[in-house]
Amino acid sequence: MSADTNSLRKDLEPLQLLFKLFQPPQHVARPDFALHLSGASVIPSLTSQTYTLHSLGLLGYLTGQSALVGRPPVTALHHDIHDGNCWPFAGSQGQLGIVLASPTHIDSDTITIDHVAAAAAVNKRTSTSKYMELWDLVEGEDNVSKLEAWRAVAQPGEDEPVQPAMLPKFPEYIQIASFQYDIHLTNNIQTFPIDAGIRSLGIDFGVVVLMVKSNWGRDEYTCLYRVRVHGEAIDIPVLPEVE
Repeated sequence: MSADTNSLRKDLEPLQLLFKLFQPPQHVARPDFALHLSGASVIPSLTSQTYTLHSLGLLGYLTGQSALVGRPPVTALHHDIHDGNCWPFAGSQGQLGIVLASPTHIDSDTITIDHVAAAAAVNKRTSTSKYMELWDLVEGEDNVSKLEAWRAVAQPGEDEPVQPAMLPKFPEYIQIASFQYDIHLTNNIQTFPIDAGIRSLGIDFGVVVLMVKSNWGRDEYTCLYRVRVHGEAIDIPVLPEVE
C-alpha cells in the first residue's frame, strides 16, 4: 500500500507543478484607490499618448487597417492582467495621471504594480516598466502647511527630487516613492513603500502621477498592466442639505 501511495505521489508531481504555474496570482488584500470600478479615473493632460503600431504588414493588408492603436490608459486601472491586456505608450518613458476614487492618507506601502506573470506570458516581458516614481499633488491649506513645516526643519543636504518638467509647477507635486519593478522575482505583483519622511507628514492626497523612467529593454513601447494606490480613506464631512 505504501509503495502504491509513493507511486501515485510521483505521478501527481508534474500536475501539481503545472497547477502552481497557472494558478491565479497572489492578491493584495488592501483597498485600491486607483481602481476604475471604484471611481478612479485617468487625467488625460498628465498622461502619455497611447502607442500606435503603424506598420501592420500582411495583417494590415487583409483587414484594411493602416494602424493599430493600443488599449487606452484606463486599462491600467482595471484588475484584468491577462497577457496583452495592458496600456502601451511609446518608448521607455511615460506617465499616467490618476484621480483617485477618494482622498486617502498615505501609509507605509502605497503603490502596487501588477504585470502578467512570466509563466502566462507568450513573449519576453521586456516591455515591463522598470524604474518608476510616484508623485503626489499637494492641495489644501492643511497639507501645504504640513509640507512647509517639514521643509523648515529639514537637515542641510536633504535635497528633494526635482519635479519633472512634464508636471505643472502650480499646484505643487512632491515625489512620495521611487522604486524598481523586478521581472526576475517570482511574484509578478509587487508592492513598494513610500518615503519615510513624507509618510510622517500625515498628508492626504487625491491626485497622483506615476512616472515611468525606463523599462526592461523594449525600445518601441512600454506596457502598464495595473497600477494600485493604497492608503486609508479619509472622512469627508457631508454638508447639510439646504431646505
